[in-house]
Amino acid sequence: MSSSIVRRLGICECILLVTQRITKYPVLLQRILQHTKGEIWLEREDHKEVAEALQLVKEVVTTVDSKVNEHEKKHRLKEVHSRMDSKSIMRMKSSQMFAREDLLHGRKLLHDGPLQLKNSVGRLKDVQALLLSDVVVFLQEKDQKYVFASLDQRSTVISLQKLIVREVANEEKGLFLITAGKKPEMLEVYASSKEERNTWMQLIQEAMNSMEKDEDEGIPSETEEDKRILETKAKEMRGTVVVT
Repeated sequence: MSSSIVRRLGICECILLVTQRITKYPVLLQRILQHTKGEIWLEREDHKEVAEALQLVKEVVTTVDSKVNEHEKKHRLKEVHSRMDSKSIMRMKSSQMFAREDLLHGRKLLHDGPLQLKNSVGRLKDVQALLLSDVVVFLQEKDQKYVFASLDQRSTVISLQKLIVREVANEEKGLFLITAGKKPEMLEVYASSKEERNTWMQLIQEAMNSMEKDEDEGIPSETEEDKRILETKAKEMRGTVVVT
C-alpha cells in the first residue's frame, strides 16, 4: 500500500493500530457497521452480528472504565490515609469517634476535592473534602499532614444518614449540609464554581440513595418538620454571620 494515509502498513497492521486501545474498538466496529448495510440476506446478517458486537464492546469499555476509576479512587484514599496525622480524631454528631483508620474500614471514596467551610463569623476556611460511601469528611492541612478540620466545635465528619442537602439562597457556589434530629447542625459549604457545587450535591444525593438501610427505616425522606428545621437554621445562621 503506497497511500500516505496508511503509511505503507498492511491490513493487519492497520487493524492493530485501531485495536491497541480498547476504547478504539467501538470506532472500528462502527465503521464496519456502516459498510454492512444492504438488501442481500448475508449482508443483513453481517450487519446484525456487527451491531451486537458493537453493543457488547461498548459494555466492556464501560466496565473497564468503571474498574479503572474504582482503582484510582482506592489509590487516592490510601494516599490521603497515608498523609493523615495518626493522632487526629473527630467526634461525630452521634458521639461516635472517627479516626484515621476509619477512612479505610469498609468505605469507598466516591469523590474528593477542595472546598471551603464558612465559620460562625462568616470567614471561609479552605478544606479538602472526601465523599465516602457513608460519610462526608472535611480535612485541613497542618504541618504537611492532614487533620480533621476544626469549625466552631462542630463535627466535620458528617453521616449521610438523614442528611439534607440544599442550595444556599442567592449564593450559586454554596450549599448547606444539614443533619436532622433533635439538635440539627448545619454546615455552609462553598465550591469554586456553580458547576462544582452542583456536582457535589448530585454525588452526595446519589451516595445517600445507594446507602444500605434497615428495612424498617428505608431511605430517609424529607418531611415538613425537616423543611421547617432547614428554614429555621438557615435564618439563624444568616442572623449570626458578621460581614468582615
